[in-house]
Amino acid sequence: MPFRKSCLVAVALLLAGCGGGSDKWRQNRPKLSPASGTILFNGAPLGDAVVMLYPVGGTHSASAQTDSSGRFVLTTFDQYDGAVAGDYQVSVIKARVEYEPDPENPRTSPPMYHAEQSLIPETYGDQAKSDLKATIPTDGPADLKFELVGKEGKLKVLADRRGKRSS
Repeated sequence: MPFRKSCLVAVALLLAGCGGGSDKWRQNRPKLSPASGTILFNGAPLGDAVVMLYPVGGTHSASAQTDSSGRFVLTTFDQYDGAVAGDYQVSVIKARVEYEPDPENPRTSPPMYHAEQSLIPETYGDQAKSDLKATIPTDGPADLKFELVGKEGKLKVLADRRGKRSS
């Protein structure tokens, strides 16, 4: 019990130290511009996708997840705070993952079954190959639009030991 009390005291002191005063991590943050947008895949909204913006010559990336209408709001430091002005290379990922852990030892690797499928062309998941680009202006909000086209990737089975269960 003494260990638990000392942990609680340490957490309380840590939290007390976080309130007030200066926060050098927040003070040194670059200015952000509001940034949001839409992603379409073959003309339809792409929901539940992850979009990443990688700065060209910069240091702060931004990311977001699309809603069911394909809309997203970028985050750099705090949720929905926008992005640093500049040019970006962009990646978009939407995948389906099938995973079945080993019932005898769920924490072992490899699992009994693990497969992944990109639900958009895989090239969009690599910012160097996607050809998607974005510019975030310094003087106002950015409304980005990405129109992806193509076919889903093939299902890739990464592990399948279902037929090899020990008896």
